[in-house]
Amino acid sequence: MFYRQISNFKERFLQRFRVVDLTVSAKHLREWYESDLGAYINAYENRFMCEYFSQLPGYRLLRLGLTEDPESTNNFGQLHRFSLHPTEVHRSHAAICNYDELPIPSGVIDVTLLQHSLEFSASPKAVLSEACRVTAPGGHLLLFVFNPFGVHGIKKFPMQLLTTNIQYRFHNLRSGRVVDWLSLLGFEVVATQYGAHRFFGKPSAAVMASSKYERWCEKLNLPFGNIYIIHAVKREVQGVTRKKHIWRQTRPDYSRPSGEGVRLENICKR
Repeated sequence: MFYRQISNFKERFLQRFRVVDLTVSAKHLREWYESDLGAYINAYENRFMCEYFSQLPGYRLLRLGLTEDPESTNNFGQLHRFSLHPTEVHRSHAAICNYDELPIPSGVIDVTLLQHSLEFSASPKAVLSEACRVTAPGGHLLLFVFNPFGVHGIKKFPMQLLTTNIQYRFHNLRSGRVVDWLSLLGFEVVATQYGAHRFFGKPSAAVMASSKYERWCEKLNLPFGNIYIIHAVKREVQGVTRKKHIWRQTRPDYSRPSGEGVRLENICKR
């Protein structure tokens, strides 16, 4: 009996550190995004997308996020913009599916946006592999990930011991680690930027746009921001042993009945 109680206590304690599936945590994460810190990070990311990524080329844009924020997709110029999600609340997603099993053919998405869906998934490698699979050759992959060395990442472990809040149960993914994964998946990292350097507060859009502190931190790319952004491009490499296809010239007697081409050659020789 005593050992069973100890085992149950250990199981409940370790449960605080496990990353649950998005089908379970999505509702709580939507509530957290309405808090001061969540609203600030969301507003900062929308400003960053509109300022730096709004002119990316392509026709299709896919968003894999935590909420159904339509502003994230409206920051881009692609004609076909849609999002997928494991759960549905406001009927704003194109389809319901798991992020590690996307119902999309390979190589058809021009811009793939992963907005914190990587670290909050049970298997980040599987989600990243699926996102890379559906991205077209030459397409763009945008990753918005919580920085383990930012304010939100540093207070993760103390808050896991004190509370059971879902927003503190995510994978600590260093930017260098994600860059290594992308290189193995055939992507070239164009830039890595740290952002959302404020420690607290819910500034307005006007304050964020004119914040000298934010601009100064972005210019120096200080690595203690709450998030980091990775911009990568898919490169398709051809093997050196691949033979070049040579088109053969069509024979003149293909379009004639059998023997007509031979008789024509004999006439020409005469």
